[in-house]
Amino acid sequence: MIIDCNSFFGFWPHRQLTSNLASVRENAASHGITNLVICSLRGIFDDFVKGNDETLKACAAHPELIPAATINPHRWLGVDEEVDRLCSKGVKVFRFFPEYQHWPYRFQPFYSILERLEKENAIAICPARVGGHQNNGVITELGELASRYDMTFIITGVYYGNLAEAIAVAKSCESILLETHLLNSPDGYEVLVSELGSHRIVYGSKSPLHPVSSSLLPLMKAGIGEEDRERILGGNIAKQLGWLT
Repeated sequence: MIIDCNSFFGFWPHRQLTSNLASVRENAASHGITNLVICSLRGIFDDFVKGNDETLKACAAHPELIPAATINPHRWLGVDEEVDRLCSKGVKVFRFFPEYQHWPYRFQPFYSILERLEKENAIAICPARVGGHQNNGVITELGELASRYDMTFIITGVYYGNLAEAIAVAKSCESILLETHLLNSPDGYEVLVSELGSHRIVYGSKSPLHPVSSSLLPLMKAGIGEEDRERILGGNIAKQLGWLT
């Protein structure tokens, strides 16, 4: 079982990209990925309600897909109704994109959304790389939120440049999991497993924005135990989704 917790489909406005749903599904299957936690790109840049509808429609048609909804805190009116609608349809994963929508984590509309999601025991997926390479402190802000709200936070974009901060923050808060699409430096997995344990790491590719092989091969070749690898590849996120006990 390989579950990619970081995937997208739809139109990408910044460069030419093969990102239609059929291509994304085919590419994942060719790499042995069994399930995708997936989000419509329309929900990031356009209307998040319409984007969420696209995500729900895709997941209803293809059982290997798991919906990841998104909410833009800049658009405050109607947010509560949209969260209620999504939760009533069984959505558990919510993604946030401050790096594209230009809002900070210290933002009251975001706090209010998290308060609502906390009641649903939702999973929040949030990026570490909000301000480019010089973004020290972002993971610390997420750690403060994870300590404040009783829900799981998955932090994407952990790489060699923020690895120390990610480890320190994750050690301080058990509800934080670290995602892997940029974890391709030598001994990256070995260090994280040694410092945190494999149960704190989840596999993601950020496909189709990143090649699947660039995230999958370092994990498959890492010098860690097979049980650790299986947890990272799918077991950990499956538990968060309620698939495993």
